[in-house]
Amino acid sequence: MDCKLGIVFVWYLVLECDPRSSPKNAVMKIFTAVLTFLITTAVFAQEKQLKNKFNYEFEVGGYFSLTNKLPFWQASNQFGSIPKELPAFLCRQILKTKKDTLNKFFRLDYGAELVTLLGRQPQLIVPEGYISAKIGAFQIYGGRRKEIYGLVDTTLSSGSISWSGNALPLPRVQIGIPNYTMLFFKWLSFKGTFAHAWFGEQNYAKGYYLHQKSFFLRLGAPSAKVKLFGGIVHNVQWGGTPKVKLPEGDDRLFNGKFPEDWFVYGNVVFPFKKIWGMIPKYEEYNKFELGNRFGNHLGSMDAGAEITIKKSRLLLYKQFIFDDGQLFGFTNTDDGLYGISLTPNKSAFKKIVFEYLYTKNQGHYVAAFGRLLGLSDRHPNEENFIFNHQQYLDGWSYNRNTIGTPFLTPEENLRSEKQVDNNYIFVNNNRVWACYLGLANQIGTINFTNRISYSKNFGSYDVIGKPITPVTQISYSVNTAIPLNKLKAFLNVNIAVDHGDLIRDNFGSYVSIVKRW
Repeated sequence: MDCKLGIVFVWYLVLECDPRSSPKNAVMKIFTAVLTFLITTAVFAQEKQLKNKFNYEFEVGGYFSLTNKLPFWQASNQFGSIPKELPAFLCRQILKTKKDTLNKFFRLDYGAELVTLLGRQPQLIVPEGYISAKIGAFQIYGGRRKEIYGLVDTTLSSGSISWSGNALPLPRVQIGIPNYTMLFFKWLSFKGTFAHAWFGEQNYAKGYYLHQKSFFLRLGAPSAKVKLFGGIVHNVQWGGTPKVKLPEGDDRLFNGKFPEDWFVYGNVVFPFKKIWGMIPKYEEYNKFELGNRFGNHLGSMDAGAEITIKKSRLLLYKQFIFDDGQLFGFTNTDDGLYGISLTPNKSAFKKIVFEYLYTKNQGHYVAAFGRLLGLSDRHPNEENFIFNHQQYLDGWSYNRNTIGTPFLTPEENLRSEKQVDNNYIFVNNNRVWACYLGLANQIGTINFTNRISYSKNFGSYDVIGKPITPVTQISYSVNTAIPLNKLKAFLNVNIAVDHGDLIRDNFGSYVSIVKRW
């Protein structure tokens, strides 16, 4: 059976993946072929074990706030499944395969989440809907899936700097090794992913794509008391067509579209000036991209350490954000997310996370580390404009929600006097420093999760937005999970408060009942 499937898979590639076709179609077909082959193989391996292998969760609840908008920490990092206007009623259903502790070589997983929001603006949202196949250490999946990329405390962080779970997941196909796997030695492990995703139609562009890859190394055996981590997350928006009419002679596109041929895709995956010895026909591309890079590149380089002392775990991490290459010239290495996560062994506090976010450099001066080494500025006058872009005017967003850290808030979420008279600016406030504290604790059988942040906000450099007279913002939320033993469910109560001069003062609540089977 496996031999026949392999022949079908190879034949599919031969027939469908014409090298003359565009990379977007070829990449999609290759991913589809691999996904079909692996899933079919896994189905045959597990077809007798698929029954009664899923978990089901049902939640009903309601939102209320003084301003009819969600407070900051109720809206942030919810994977886009939030109401636009309040009050609102929520019904959430989640179906997933059960976690299997057996280390099986073949495994088929699936998941689906459906969120129904009723209120002033009814919505039907599908945050998750995927099917995946695992063969050994490798995994491939297609669909929407909730994931966070980058070295960070994924359960209590304010959000990974480039991919935080703040926006609805993009539909994608992805291959990779999602868990650390030994590489040559017991003390050396790695993991990585490679994905192609679709932005679809947004406010100012349509039909464009996401290329994303990640790679991480771990020094230290799984049982070691000290482990070191390092890696990279690389995201690129590319291809597609603008929906806005640009001025005559504008150099940001060619023939009304953003290029998406094989040379472009090569430069998306490997963002260098020349790859594979190929020399493009320069007249086929616009001056904007030839002078910069094809697509909108951003991501982070991460470093961290995990220390285990008497079963207590301390995690230290730094995410260095990059946009157009300044990171390697040490121009903006002070920009990024700094974090400490402590998981005590025996304590009423289950986890404590402190983070500091800084994004004020953006290539405008050599960072402290570069100055210490006596380095000159290798990228003078090359500003980042973090989460904004002059081609993809929707910026680093999906359905108008920030994909990365929620502290860089969309323009429409600010007070009206802090906004700019330019609909093409996604985030005017991208120069910030913020402190964040997350606490997870338990009293008896009741679990509490506290989040509090204090930020100082400086707007953006006036080339693309406008400076904001520095304003402060405080946001707080507490989430309480109370067991309802007779119902075999629990009551979820969330209270959140905003106060400051960046967004409107607000008080909001969310109450729900959650039952799992």
